[in-house]
Amino acid sequence: MKRTTYIGLAAVALAASPIHAKTTALVGATAIDGTGTAIEDSVIIVDDGRISCIGTADDCKVPKKAEIVQLAGRYVTPGLIDSHVHFAQTGWLDGRPDGLSAPDIYPYHETMATLRADPGRWHRAYLCSGITSVFDVGGADWSVTGEQATDTDRPDRARARAAGPLITHASEYNENYVAGGHPELAPFLPFDTDDEVRAAIAHLQAIGSNAVKVWFLKPKPELREELENRLLLTGKLAREAGLPLIVHATGLEEAKAALRAGATILVHSVDDKPVDAEFLDLLKVNDTVYTPTIVVGEGWLRAMAAVATGAAYTIDDPGKCVDDAIIERIVTPEGLKGLAERLTPDYVVDRALAIGREQAIMEHNLRAVRDAGGRIAVGTDAGNPLTLHGASIYWEMEAMQAAGMPPGEVIEAATIAGAKAMGVDAETGSLTAGKSADLLVMAEDPRKNVTAFRQISHVMRKGTLYEQHELQVR
Repeated sequence: MKRTTYIGLAAVALAASPIHAKTTALVGATAIDGTGTAIEDSVIIVDDGRISCIGTADDCKVPKKAEIVQLAGRYVTPGLIDSHVHFAQTGWLDGRPDGLSAPDIYPYHETMATLRADPGRWHRAYLCSGITSVFDVGGADWSVTGEQATDTDRPDRARARAAGPLITHASEYNENYVAGGHPELAPFLPFDTDDEVRAAIAHLQAIGSNAVKVWFLKPKPELREELENRLLLTGKLAREAGLPLIVHATGLEEAKAALRAGATILVHSVDDKPVDAEFLDLLKVNDTVYTPTIVVGEGWLRAMAAVATGAAYTIDDPGKCVDDAIIERIVTPEGLKGLAERLTPDYVVDRALAIGREQAIMEHNLRAVRDAGGRIAVGTDAGNPLTLHGASIYWEMEAMQAAGMPPGEVIEAATIAGAKAMGVDAETGSLTAGKSADLLVMAEDPRKNVTAFRQISHVMRKGTLYEQHELQVR
């Protein structure tokens, strides 16, 4: 017997518990499939967690056994994909001891123990915000081997892939993470010899990493040729291991070196100068995914300002998806007076000016990549100070739209392009028959403005349909 549930434009009409029906029919919405196509008055049939049919009423006949959900006047998109997150970072200073270090206030090993004890913590924030897949692109071993990365093929968690420790010539940053005798928390592997690179990739394979990530900061001039050659070796070894090569390279010359090495994803914008024809040609030839990651610098700046002034930071979290433990730390910066003494007004102003300059270059380069036909995905760098797990995807999508990407293209960047970046596009990223039923329902048309995602009414993950308020964490 069919049961019909109506979702009105102004009222929540689903029952207080999620729909777990074996067969569900979503009827009447405009389906925006993630590839630039939309179906008016659509029918989406979901069987055993997968889309079995999507089309018009003529294309998809509703089975008699189906739970029918009426969505007239609503919009359905694929679930969002954040292709740049960090499970081992919290969204505040306690997760980045190499930044504004405060070990007496935030012992890093205690922060990590808290995160490891609750592997579903960030997943709750992701699903609440409409994110159904995430790519963790750097952290200690446990970010790969822990349950938050290995136990995600379930409707109450976002699909996850994880890269594990970052290979870098700046591995001295480990000192901030392993203080107190905790070498297992080191997020960096050394890059100083070819043998170290071979050992690093062997280690990543051994722990089950889904990618090789290189943190390629600007090298000293006398080391550039050596390190660029080592990056070429890293790319070769990654390909032999069957792993994608992800590179953090924010300088133009470093980014071009990454592309020559075969980088499949650049997880940051080039922010030191406008990209040139060589960069764009390399990007397209390699079919490299460019993830602008625009808002993370602003998050760092706001965190510095909060500490320097002692003023509470107002959380931009429309879906109530950020948990109380992080909010409590963020809104009580008066406990960080020792740090505030180092953050002089001149320092904060200088950082603000520098970030403003970088922001303008990032926006210019995003437009250049788009105009050249480059592949672009949405990634937030979630976990960095005030780049919050979940909610920050709205800020990033809105920043990309403000930089000149049309809303429809931002949607594609946040869905199918992100799935391709993660290597899961056969499984998710578009509303396609055979793929996992990971989708969102909203009242406003996101093709007009991506701010529509701030008012998601429902989230479906692997065929289980939740009201958004059921997923709220506070």
